[in-house]
Amino acid sequence: MARRSCPVCKQVVDEKLTREGNVVTKSCPKCGKVFISYEIGKGYLSAK
Repeated sequence: MARRSCPVCKQVVDEKLTREGNVVTKSCPKCGKVFISYEIGKGYLSAK
């Protein structure tokens, strides 16, 4: 797993990877901040 610095809770955390159908979401396991969410096969990223 990748480690990332969360801008909300100010800690270095492992990304929580959630997969719902074709949508993959990487988020903070402590506060729930969504780092990135993308749909497999679309060819572009959607940062929230």
